[in-house]
Amino acid sequence: MSYRTLKTVFHQRDRAGVDAEERARRESPAALHWDLMIGEHAMFALTTPEVTALIERIMSFEPKIRAEWEGLPGSARRHYLDRMVIDEIQSTNEIEQVRSTRKEIGEALKALRAERPAANKRFMEMARLYLDIGEAEVVSPQTLHDIRTVYDAVTRGEIRAEDAPDGRRFREGPVSIESGTKIVHTGVVPESAIDEALTVMLSQGRDDSIPRLVRAVVAHFIFEYTHPFYDGNGRTGRYLLAVDLRQVLAPYASLALSATIADNKDRYYRAFAGAEDPLNRGDLTPYLVDMLEIIAEAQHRLLLDLADRRRKIDALGARIGEVLECERGPLSAGLDRGSAPPVDRHDLGAILFVLGQARCFSVTGTAKLKTLADAVGRSGQFVRPRLQRLDDAGIIETATRKPLRFRLTARTASLLELDTE
Repeated sequence: MSYRTLKTVFHQRDRAGVDAEERARRESPAALHWDLMIGEHAMFALTTPEVTALIERIMSFEPKIRAEWEGLPGSARRHYLDRMVIDEIQSTNEIEQVRSTRKEIGEALKALRAERPAANKRFMEMARLYLDIGEAEVVSPQTLHDIRTVYDAVTRGEIRAEDAPDGRRFREGPVSIESGTKIVHTGVVPESAIDEALTVMLSQGRDDSIPRLVRAVVAHFIFEYTHPFYDGNGRTGRYLLAVDLRQVLAPYASLALSATIADNKDRYYRAFAGAEDPLNRGDLTPYLVDMLEIIAEAQHRLLLDLADRRRKIDALGARIGEVLECERGPLSAGLDRGSAPPVDRHDLGAILFVLGQARCFSVTGTAKLKTLADAVGRSGQFVRPRLQRLDDAGIIETATRKPLRFRLTARTASLLELDTE
């Protein structure tokens, strides 16, 4: 039997009936309680069998996702992580109707990874934050000041002066969200109440009596319900959710959520609306179920995508082996093996493998000289003239000179049976 909202119970029975049902739920051993009022009702939720099953399902994906991830070569993992960061930022911007392009975010990532990072690139700080989730140990905010610091970083350069926080840390005045001509949410006021609500959010995040996945999605609700800023709450809230999930899930797994939320945007917003409905009396259980189902869907999508990319990597390696076995095959055209400097077959295979991965999975489709030298296991001085020979032969081509980057030619990509995603 599906979980009935208290609103449904109210319409099916009478006030006495819904009062009794609410009391039974709040007094249940499966009930979790938070010291936060949603309207006139204290917030609570039940760890129902459905909630427990969803947590178990999400965690069951973890070893499978990690196995697929570890099966990818190092360069493919880096390319994939970059794409995940781009997709995550683009999706969270789309949800909030913030204009951005994948190319623009890719440029910010490229600037971050440059030997001399550029300054003042749009979305550069946001990209750095998401990269840190995937590459480094990131800790959830521990203080109110930490929350404000995250907000400043996530929204840097994107908030109009009139929408900047005007309180000690957060907003001082009221704020509301409208859908058409209807107000669908009003943020907590005054700032002291914001402080109190976010303090509950932080303290429950450290409460080991609550399952960690539940803590993460409840923290997300509290943040969005509180709405501590005039603008940028959605982007900041979803970043904080990714950080909280990072404490439970694999780093790259916590970066798979915003795209799935964007595809389930109506359900996502309905989950918040249902939790805030006065007739549901502070019962967050349906919200928990919706959010955990969205996370489970994101995990499943990630697992399928990683498995598909791993198959493509395996197919690329096999195809390179087939091509290199042919002494007078198509790669030999223009590449006189007797000329200096000689290009060893093993070195050629390593170069093609890295550039093939870049074409399939990288934002730019290119690889730096150093990356190719590392793949061959020799110095840049050794590899560079050999790359020039391959360039002269039409096997690869120089993409940029500062920094020096290479890519496969269209002919070689076709020979290796690579698509152009």
